[in-house]
Amino acid sequence: MALNRAVVAAFLVAACSSNDVTTPPTDAGGEVDECKPGSRVTPYVRDKAAEATFPAGFLFGAASAGMQIEKGLTHADWYQWANVPGKVAAGDKPDNGPDAFAHIEDDVNALKAAGANAYRFSIEWSRIYPTRASFDSNTPDKAGLDAYHALLTALKAAGIRPMVTLHHFATPDYLDDITKPREPQTFERDEMAPMFGEWCKRMGKEFGAEVDDWITINEPLVLLVGAYLVGAHPPGPPLDIDRMFNAAKKLVKAHVAGYRALHEADTVDAGTGRAVAVSIAKHNRIFVPLDHCEERDVEAAKKTDYVWNQWMYNALVFGDWDDDLDGKLDGPNDKKADPALKGTVDYIGVNYYGVSTVDATLQLKFIGGVPAYDHLPTDLPKTDMSWDIYPHGLRQVLNQLKPYKLPVYITENGTGDSKDVNKSRYLAEHLWEVSGAIRDGVDVRGYYYWSLTDNFEWDRGFCPRFGLFQIDYASPAKTRKPTRAAALFKQIAEQKKITAATIDGLPAYAAPTPCPGPR
Repeated sequence: MALNRAVVAAFLVAACSSNDVTTPPTDAGGEVDECKPGSRVTPYVRDKAAEATFPAGFLFGAASAGMQIEKGLTHADWYQWANVPGKVAAGDKPDNGPDAFAHIEDDVNALKAAGANAYRFSIEWSRIYPTRASFDSNTPDKAGLDAYHALLTALKAAGIRPMVTLHHFATPDYLDDITKPREPQTFERDEMAPMFGEWCKRMGKEFGAEVDDWITINEPLVLLVGAYLVGAHPPGPPLDIDRMFNAAKKLVKAHVAGYRALHEADTVDAGTGRAVAVSIAKHNRIFVPLDHCEERDVEAAKKTDYVWNQWMYNALVFGDWDDDLDGKLDGPNDKKADPALKGTVDYIGVNYYGVSTVDATLQLKFIGGVPAYDHLPTDLPKTDMSWDIYPHGLRQVLNQLKPYKLPVYITENGTGDSKDVNKSRYLAEHLWEVSGAIRDGVDVRGYYYWSLTDNFEWDRGFCPRFGLFQIDYASPAKTRKPTRAAALFKQIAEQKKITAATIDGLPAYAAPTPCPGPR
């Protein structure tokens, strides 16, 4: 998932307290003739097509992550983190969530009820290997393996294609000790890449007969920004951009190790009729200048787009390693078409949640500005997370991926909406833009709504309700209740189209119910 308002404050503090800060001269930039200051983020206007359609074989799925829906992941860093007072809103604990392993049948039935033919979920490292000794001796937890096999068996019986993530924010606590936040943790560790490769290899061997679609790492830059700039994710030492990008570079090596390991280990067709496919799930956004008349803001937005949206996929698709993140390949550690990196994704995985404005009043290393993710100065409708709702940005993001010439899956897209008043319009408008991108020539092959059920939304706890199915958290049975959007999802999935009349018949966006972060 994406970042919260704390990002803005963290970026500002980091900029003010870093040696890399420069204050732009007061006479730089300025307005151009006949330019009206301000952002060009405008309300959504749908194109004039009568309907949006999807090709045969298109995947309509939903997504989830183990730490957010399972319980009992006591050996994960996020379990430890959530039990530190003040880290999660309202003191919410992940064990009080949907309890997915006790409700496998309910969740598969929910997928069927929504007309879904695909499901993305994570296999949790800390469940399979709860201790370092268990990992080193390759003694996996049998109950954990059995639970994931049971889910995969149920999905197969229902005709639902699995996509499995092998790192979705949560890390075993023996690789991320939150009591030692200033020491190298998780992807900073030199041992992480070979260990992650071994983890992926073992899971490929164990589950390869049941899985062909793999995600190594979910939202790598969100993970690292949350940990090393905001301090809202473990290990939690905030305001250290150098440490963040050091970890990002090592994370790329971990992905490559995982990619190669999965291709080595998973050689069995799980029923899709094609070879194993491996990628990352990359959170891409639209970045716009706070003031499109201000040259510094425009340049900072371009640089942010490069670092956030392009840098990592350039390395993994083309092998172009830009070590200093300057957008050029002329640095002493830069490499072009590096065979060690090139071609280490088989498709593009995109998580999309909206637009950011970039302010260059203060300059942050590498990008020259401060991107804001929520509470933006626009007239756009907001989600319960205070994010702008910006459907046409999804089409823009997808079109930006054309140079990679790979199949694309939207691995996450959704909205927090506790009152179930905005989710249907959000779903329909974003899928409309997916269809538009397909007409534009983007090879989009699937869409996974975030999320199947309400869940533990990291530092926001249980307040944001993203689910196609609401969870009654007060009920011991954790009852699943379909939202209005679930019925619309089924209609679109079955008909493989959305009509303009359907969207026009949906209620206008209502005011959100804000979900604040921890205080």
